[in-house]
Amino acid sequence: MANKAHTATLNRICRKYGLRANSDGQPYDIQTYELIIEVETSASVPEAVKRLDSLPPPVYIAVTNKEGIGYAELQVQGTSIGLLDPQGNVIRPSEHHKFSR
Repeated sequence: MANKAHTATLNRICRKYGLRANSDGQPYDIQTYELIIEVETSASVPEAVKRLDSLPPPVYIAVTNKEGIGYAELQVQGTSIGLLDPQGNVIRPSEHHKFSR
């Protein structure tokens, strides 16, 4: 279920990178032929890591607030999952991927 922070972060990332959000009911917030992005709160990051870790890179988790970045960094350590801040800036790149506008 999306909250205001989730929706705002998702919309910001879509605008920044020219992406389109998936409609409700789709498995990932953003999915293209090139990458997957899930927007998560700090509480939902561990579950997202479990879901995304088995997928081939590039995959990203975008946190909904800057306070959650440190926690999310710890959760994605040892995985190929990249990390985006709430503005869509790359904190940790996913394997073999560079964002471009």
